[in-house]
Amino acid sequence: MEPIYISTNADLEQVAISCADVSVVALDTEFARFNTYYPMVGLVQLATDKHCFLIDPVAISNFDPLSELLTRPDLLKVVHAGSEDMEVFQYSLGVTPSPVFDTQIAAAVLGIGFSLSYQKLVAHYLNIDVPKEETRSDWLRRPLSASQLQYAALDVVYLYQVYFDQLRLLQQLDREKWVLEESAKLNDLLPTAIDPADSYLKGKGLHVLNRRQLGALQLLYAWRERLARSENIPRNRIVDPKQLLVIVRLGLDSIQKLRAQSDLSSSQLRRYGSQILEVVQQSKNRLESDLPLSIHADSEPIDKKKLMLLKKTVDNRATELGISPELLSRRRDLESLLRTARRGAAELPEFMKGWREEVIGHTLLEAVQ
Repeated sequence: MEPIYISTNADLEQVAISCADVSVVALDTEFARFNTYYPMVGLVQLATDKHCFLIDPVAISNFDPLSELLTRPDLLKVVHAGSEDMEVFQYSLGVTPSPVFDTQIAAAVLGIGFSLSYQKLVAHYLNIDVPKEETRSDWLRRPLSASQLQYAALDVVYLYQVYFDQLRLLQQLDREKWVLEESAKLNDLLPTAIDPADSYLKGKGLHVLNRRQLGALQLLYAWRERLARSENIPRNRIVDPKQLLVIVRLGLDSIQKLRAQSDLSSSQLRRYGSQILEVVQQSKNRLESDLPLSIHADSEPIDKKKLMLLKKTVDNRATELGISPELLSRRRDLESLLRTARRGAAELPEFMKGWREEVIGHTLLEAVQ
């Protein structure tokens, strides 16, 4: 089908009208991250059984019709490896598509492959080679080339076709709910939506810090996160996480100490030095009751024999189902299960709740006992 280029508010309203009676759309975005914190959307692609729309966000000012379309509860949005697309919509529109069906997840559930690329997905289901020439294009430049538009259109036209092939197979295996449940998690904990006060929990080496040091690190991470968002620059362009850890471990509280004992560049010291010191001072004034609890590393080694037993249990179940074992459980989930068992009450980690609990969770709980 010939793609329709949407570049006015009136055009976008017509897109919503044309989709009023459909129940499924294929959805994709083209975006760029040129030294920015947020993804900058260059194009939104949407396909139905009859139309392919290429929506130009640079030319349009009123996105309400698209936002309403993406959040319509009776309209399934089909994506492929959609976590970054969710982030794009969250930033550019303030909404995330729902409900969602991710064909990469479906491919894993169907045993086609784990983290399968779009090109391999289309080749498997449609026996078509998707061109890759425009993968690294500049999607923010205007006008977009004919080859860019054709590449963008194929991303959703084929995706729409693949969905129905996958749906038929999933329903035969009674696994459709697995995919829908897993796809719904794409909107959980988007990087751009995490509370800055919790961003330090993504850091490494937290277990070596006392509560006062951990409180300082928490404030430094939150400062960096807010600054990155407000100035739309990558976090590490401000300060690398390793340097934040150095600052709190060594108690660097002056420009002289920062210059002598950290690896901050002269430009970083000039731009952010005073702000860093202000945050360090704030951390010193925090009440003990306001400090985060210490994070203790589990120093007792994991029983390797038990770990291998659990891994073999997962592998055997994955073979029975004809899927990748990575889909059922990760190593860290098995380690977490063993740690809770060692403390007296084996408990499945959050990742293994839901459909995984039915498929493999109860078996693992029995094995670990």
